[in-house]
Amino acid sequence: MSTQDDATPRACIFDCDGTLLRSMGMWLDAEPAVLATYGYETTSDDFHEFEPLSVADACEGYHRKWGVGKDGSEVYDRLMGILGDGYRTKVTCREGVPAFIEELDRAGVPMAIATSTPAPLVRNGLAANGLDRYFDIIVTTADAGASKDHPDVYDLALERLCSSRGIAVPPRESVWVFEDAVFGLISSGAAGYRRVGIYDVEGRQTREDVFANCEIGVDEFSELSLATLRAYGD
Repeated sequence: MSTQDDATPRACIFDCDGTLLRSMGMWLDAEPAVLATYGYETTSDDFHEFEPLSVADACEGYHRKWGVGKDGSEVYDRLMGILGDGYRTKVTCREGVPAFIEELDRAGVPMAIATSTPAPLVRNGLAANGLDRYFDIIVTTADAGASKDHPDVYDLALERLCSSRGIAVPPRESVWVFEDAVFGLISSGAAGYRRVGIYDVEGRQTREDVFANCEIGVDEFSELSLATLRAYGD
C-alpha cells in the first residue's frame, strides 16, 4: 500500500445504484411492477417521494399510500423477488468504474459503499461486475436508521471502514462521497464531505441539479482519475 500525500483522499464512500452500477432503469421498472401485482397501475414518477428511504421503509410507504399487502414486509418480499435475478444477471457497471476503482485501490485509498439498497442485492451486483473484492464494507440506510436526506449512512460507512482498517476516522473534508442522487449530495455536503456528482441518464435527477450540488460533476467515471481528486485538494 502506498503512502498517501496530503492531497490524496483519506477515504472514498460510494453510492451503488446509478453511481457504480447501471441499475436505476431496473428499479424504475420494478416499482410499478410490484404495484401491478396488487392490481394498481402506476408510473415511476409515483415513487419519487420514496427514493431517499431504505427499501424496507419505502415498501412500508407503498403499503400506507396504496393499501397494498398486509404490511410493508409483504411488499418488500415481492419487490425483492422481482429485483433478485436482475442484480445477478442484468446490471452492468458505469463506464470507467473498474479502472477508477483499481486506481484508488493501488493508491491505498480505503473504499466503502453507502446505499439505500439491501446489502445482498448490492453484493450480487458488485460480484457480477468484478467489483466485490474492493468493497468489504457495505452500509445501508437501514443500518444507519436514517434516509439519505441525512448524512448518517455516510458517517457510519466511514466509521466502519476506518475501524476495519485500524485507522483513525479522518476529517470529513478529506473524504469524497460519490453520488447520483441530489438529496445525498446535499446531505453529505452539508456534513462537510467533498462530493463527486455522477449524472445518471436513467435516474430521476437532472444533470443541472447534480452538477450544482457537488465539487466535481461528471457524466461517467471515465472522466475521473485520482489526479482529478488530488488537483481539487491542492
